[in-house]
Amino acid sequence: MMNKTRYYLRLAAILWNYKRKRTRLPYLPIRLWIEPTSICNLRCVMCPNKDFEKAQKGYMDFDLFKKIVDEASRFVFDVHLLHRGESLLHPDFFKMARYAHDAGLVTRFHTNGTLLDEDKARRLIEAGVDQFAFSFDGFDAETYERIRVNADFEKTVGNIVRFLEIKKEVGARKPVTLIELINQPGLGESAGRSRAAFEARFKGLPLDKIVIKELHNWAGDAGEVREKKAYSPCTFLWHALIIFWDGAVLPCTQDFFGYYTLGNVRDSSIAEIWNNDKMVALRRKILDGAVADLETCSQCDRLWRKRIFGIPREYLGRALLKRME
Repeated sequence: MMNKTRYYLRLAAILWNYKRKRTRLPYLPIRLWIEPTSICNLRCVMCPNKDFEKAQKGYMDFDLFKKIVDEASRFVFDVHLLHRGESLLHPDFFKMARYAHDAGLVTRFHTNGTLLDEDKARRLIEAGVDQFAFSFDGFDAETYERIRVNADFEKTVGNIVRFLEIKKEVGARKPVTLIELINQPGLGESAGRSRAAFEARFKGLPLDKIVIKELHNWAGDAGEVREKKAYSPCTFLWHALIIFWDGAVLPCTQDFFGYYTLGNVRDSSIAEIWNNDKMVALRRKILDGAVADLETCSQCDRLWRKRIFGIPREYLGRALLKRME
């Protein structure tokens, strides 16, 4: 596992090359998103997953997962075991999490929590996951069920409570557990009425934090670009890669439909893809702001964010806290 000193040295190299506008990088990615499955059991109003065609749905083969982790463990700090689907649907998810953990990678993921019964709760604690978040929108049943279509508020809250009870019973420090809500239209009114009652459900239980995240537009697949103020080149291309269930490699989590595929780990290594011609060309376009012909980047609201020292403010803070998601 990468120690703190090495992590910050790697981070310094990333920020240096980003600021120097380097397109061919002398290091390998520090973070991966590995997608166990693109299938989800919900149809959330803000998520493009519900628009997938059949060919876009599937499960990652465990042997492919092992190939990825075996290579990545030499240079990656952490992996997010999710992307477009509900990871707990994968029959080998806990096996995957344990394999990544045993390879020395910090493991993280999100779940909608609807499938986390008592058996899965115990297996999750035993799998060595370092941190995960319940993706949960709305502090009351009306708001939650309007956004999280096909989910039941009381059942999901019950799953969260039971998980936390088990975590407390066994004295587990990990996984660090969060509840994350997206700042959806109407959440403010819901929060004013119901947040205190919602939080009271977890009193005395080892819930580490409740986080409210800003809504984004999934690069145009779920809304309009936010007001354009200052162009801010995306940092993802300097520190991370995303790998779909079928091995396709993408440069950014916002490319939900795989418009800009860099290659495939079935027939190339991560190292080869990281600095291949397509990736180098994309970094140059992003730096130059020449994104009009890019299906994803041209519609992405994350290219228009406030910066500090020329770096997107939200990423700078997260990077320093080892939360570069």
